[in-house]
Formats: sequence, C-alpha cells, structure tokens
Amino acid sequence: MDSKDIKRRWKTYGKSRSLRLQGFDYSSPRLYFLTICAREGESPFANSDLCEGVERLIRECKARYNFQIYTWCLVSDHLHLLVQPPGDGTTVSRFVQVFKSLTTRLYWKLGGAGRLWQRGFYDHILREDEDPITVGEYILNNPLRKGLVESAEKYPFSGIIDGILS
Repeated sequence: MDSKDIKRRWKTYGKSRSLRLQGFDYSSPRLYFLTICAREGESPFANSDLCEGVERLIRECKARYNFQIYTWCLVSDHLHLLVQPPGDGTTVSRFVQVFKSLTTRLYWKLGGAGRLWQRGFYDHILREDEDPITVGEYILNNPLRKGLVESAEKYPFSGIIDGILS
C-alpha cells in the first residue's frame, strides 16, 4: 500500500466518517466548545463587515434556537463558541448548520464567492471536571495568542453573551 492509499484509507474527515460521537445526544443541555473553520487556506474574517454580520447572526441563531452562547471569538480563519442547547431536541449540528448557511449567504452578499466554511465542525463536550470559565477564557484569549492584540479586551470580534464568566 503506498502513502496515497494510506491517506485515503485513514482520512479523518471523509464524507463517510462523522466527527460526532456515535450514539451521543447532541441536543442534551451540556456545554460544547465548538470550532468552525473557514474554507482551508482562506482568511475571510479579515473583512470587518463580514465579522460584524457574523456576530449579528450568532445572536440571531441564539434567539431562534434558544441556545445559551457563553463566549465567542472570531479570528481570520475560524470561530470558537462555548454553547449550550436548551434541551428541547434542537441539536448542536442543526444550530451550526443554520448558522453556516446564514453566514455563507451574508458572505456572498458582501462579494465573497464559493464556500465560506469547511465541511463539518469540531466539538468538545465539556466534562464535569472541566471548568467552563477556563474554557471561556481560552476562547477570549485566542486573539492574544495569535498576536492580533496586546489585550484580549481590545479585540472587537469576541465577547461574552450569556455571562458565564461574569
């Protein structure tokens, strides 16, 4: 078997392999740390109009699906969210699907072309021993770690919505 065959065989995010845990109820009101990546090799969120629209759509999806959104941070090529579904049957995947659809339409309206996001998204279900404040701080400090600002508080495209860190 050559290296191309090995890569095809063990491809992590092929269409037939889900990134979600099989059998887990993603509508359960647990805390989820989500990472949604822009199309590979792209940095569409250098556009402040798009970033402002993405923030508006985060809040719109929060209201539409009654999700708690504790912290969020949008940098040039990805978005981090700390969310909690209401426990009414709406899954994290449905929330992300609608969010990605709305933001892609906004991207096109602002002159973008093609896909905005990579297929799927990454999730981490917080365990009982994990501190949500630590995870929220990690999200909010993302621009600082990337060297975009000297103080996380000065970064315009991140924030606390539902106050878990207050």
